[in-house]
Amino acid sequence: MDNLVITLGVGVALITGLFFLIYRLTSLRGYQTAGLVFAITMLLFIPFSVLNWAGADVFAIHLALYVIVPYGLGIITTQQESEHGRKAKSGRLHWAPMTMLVFFGIVATVNAILLSVATHGMPSQFIGVLLPQPQSQATEVTSGFPGTVARISERKEALATGYFDSMREQRTVGWQVQQGWQSRPEVGEPAVFQVRVLDRDGRPISDAAIEGEFMRVSDFNLDQVFAMRPVGGGLYQAEVTLDAPGRWDLLFRVRHGEHTHEQQASTRVRESRG
Repeated sequence: MDNLVITLGVGVALITGLFFLIYRLTSLRGYQTAGLVFAITMLLFIPFSVLNWAGADVFAIHLALYVIVPYGLGIITTQQESEHGRKAKSGRLHWAPMTMLVFFGIVATVNAILLSVATHGMPSQFIGVLLPQPQSQATEVTSGFPGTVARISERKEALATGYFDSMREQRTVGWQVQQGWQSRPEVGEPAVFQVRVLDRDGRPISDAAIEGEFMRVSDFNLDQVFAMRPVGGGLYQAEVTLDAPGRWDLLFRVRHGEHTHEQQASTRVRESRG
């Protein structure tokens, strides 16, 4: 259910086709046909959704529309039967039930589009038209919303613990610590993260212990803990795979002897080109 507009549209078309097929080929009345189509839809939709779970919001919007369609068709055909008799299965439909059905269809379609854009971002062909040009020289723009922020106060408190004491010690020791990527990271692809550690006089420190964590503020379940290995000349490396595009926060610590250097930063991960 990656593309909500397609799955909703195809689902509505199938439900509508099934409704009129049963209604034309059987002696069932409109409300009876609606009940039967609803039961068949739920028997197929609910197990499929459970086995291919895409989130409660996606499930809810499909469920709402899949319930509204047979219900609305049942109202329309029942009203038609009451006006023209059971044998008149075709004829002029009253505007009121048709208006209600169209209204809920528009609401569900708009919600599906908004949910799709929030989850996967705006299609690239619309970004330059509907969004302002980026101020940086970025060649790729990601407009997806990563989600609500979870446990943000706890995470900020954890990052701030002992911060000022650590800063005073780091200024006294005077280590030079630089970090960066060997190549620009992409979603789901291993990338080499590296740190170079030099002492106050610019001499490499090659026997330190470095460990850290890449943190996804919007989803702490995606956080990636890493430990680095020395490769010589004060350079340390670790292979990291980050599973979501956009901004990641970084916290790592360098330990050597009785001293500890803590450093914070942020990085951005782009969508995979594959």
